[in-house]
Amino acid sequence: MNKFMTGAVVVACAGAILFVAGWLRQTGIDNEPELSDEITYICRETGQTIRGSRENPPAPGTIPGCQTLVQALYCPKCDKWHPMPPPEALERMPAGPRCRVHNEGLLEEIPAGAVAAARQ
Repeated sequence: MNKFMTGAVVVACAGAILFVAGWLRQTGIDNEPELSDEITYICRETGQTIRGSRENPPAPGTIPGCQTLVQALYCPKCDKWHPMPPPEALERMPAGPRCRVHNEGLLEEIPAGAVAAARQ
């Protein structure tokens, strides 16, 4: 291959890489999803849930008999909220938190298309 052809192949490959990178950026694949300002919390003692600010969680005393209030995650299969695992456990979950019963990924919010409502 002569120098001209080698240069043309290098330029074509670089152009293709830039094109794909630009397309991925435009489609939002590399963008993180927006997080809502409010999330659901669950009392570890009573199992009751409450909505509150992500930045300033409600005090455990907001729910009578509650001493430990943690973020709740929703399982669409069993239609229940589960406590967020502690950080030490999350480190051992490469796929993220999952329902112990259904092995389904747990969600921060109930999906918009879900028919079931959260038990509160």
